[in-house]
Amino acid sequence: MSELIEALYDKSIEIRWADCDANQHMRHSAYSDVCAHTRIGFLDQIGLTAEWFKEQGIGPVLFKEETEYFREAFMGEVLRITVESGEPTGSKKSVRIVNKVYKPNGELAAQHQVVVGWMDVKLRKVVELPKKIQQLYGLELPTEALV
Repeated sequence: MSELIEALYDKSIEIRWADCDANQHMRHSAYSDVCAHTRIGFLDQIGLTAEWFKEQGIGPVLFKEETEYFREAFMGEVLRITVESGEPTGSKKSVRIVNKVYKPNGELAAQHQVVVGWMDVKLRKVVELPKKIQQLYGLELPTEALV
């Protein structure tokens, strides 16, 4: 059954025909797709919308992506995908985000992890994480430390 977790965000997504492979289960890259879609929903919820990214001149960039598979998922199933904070990366320029993919019965189907940073799209250079992300991960310096 499902484990109790403290997710930052979750989304339910139905597996489509296009998400499946010749073995009649969800293809490996579709896991990445639904997790990315869920992370974008999370960013949008905390105010880091597409418009915000455009105004700031930055965009997310993946440094690492990996998936562990535990159970098959099939067309028509509605999966619950969570967004959770991962272990610290040791940098204020990247964070680890964990997505867990649950089957309708609550079983863990997969765990997907990414290390993500933000890039200044004009300078083509990785920049410090947005303040809202720093706050979520406890990376933001207290105001007195900035003086």
